[in-house]
Amino acid sequence: MKNEILLESGTNELEIVIFKVGDLSLGVNVAKVESIITHQKITGLPNTHPNIKGVINHRGRVLPVLDMANTLNKECGKNEQERLLILMYINNSDFVIEISEVVGIKRLSWDQVETPSEILTMDNETPATGVVKLEDEEVVLILDFEKILADMDQNLSVQKTSITSGLEGRKLVVAEDSSFLLEVVNDSFVKAGAKVEKFSNGKDALTYLESVNIGEIYCVITDIEMPVMDGLTLTKNIKENPNLRDIPVILFSSIVSDGLVHKGKSVGADAQITKPEIDKLVSLVTNITKKS
Repeated sequence: MKNEILLESGTNELEIVIFKVGDLSLGVNVAKVESIITHQKITGLPNTHPNIKGVINHRGRVLPVLDMANTLNKECGKNEQERLLILMYINNSDFVIEISEVVGIKRLSWDQVETPSEILTMDNETPATGVVKLEDEEVVLILDFEKILADMDQNLSVQKTSITSGLEGRKLVVAEDSSFLLEVVNDSFVKAGAKVEKFSNGKDALTYLESVNIGEIYCVITDIEMPVMDGLTLTKNIKENPNLRDIPVILFSSIVSDGLVHKGKSVGADAQITKPEIDKLVSLVTNITKKS
């Protein structure tokens, strides 16, 4: 699926798959979706997390199945045979989510995606990084799958770095829409000695960069998927601005892959790293800033 829909890099656009779990409308970036298939036999496993329903054998690949109804504390509303499975790839991991139905695919601009209020996420049962209001007044939540996976298995999460030096006094700009990951990345860079300016979207990060002494900024680290302005558009704006273009920009995203790395190159990113390789990220930032 992710190869069927082509979007130009740096246009601040995305495609989302809209699906339902019970009466809840949810969305996920098409770039994270491999395919959508009809339901098939799920084999249960002993001693697993309660949100893992089991595994399927899909074309010779054994993939874990995430029970979205249980994860979100919702009633699915469909018989098992009527449910659908979405095959996904995030943070170098393949997995499947079981859902009620697929509504469709919609093209959006990231500036149509709002940062969710604390009221929507305070119960921690529906971790979301964005909210989309459709024409029919329906509200779609963009799920924070990084946090969902981390809650089940810390090995799938970004871990704090073991590096404790190398960035003393250097100021970094970090743009990341997941508050959970933003704190982990921030703490890792602070541990290595850096000063960090944190932003939840690319527009706020760009506004900051345009207002400060550029000589103080050693590097920008940005996620790709963010409300208001995505990381590819942020990178393009930095590299097309004569005052900003010499600042190194690193894309740190769950959707950086061999099939999508060309997008980062096309907007001038200096490097790209797939989450959750935080030690690699900190090491790379250290080396890049030493060349400045």
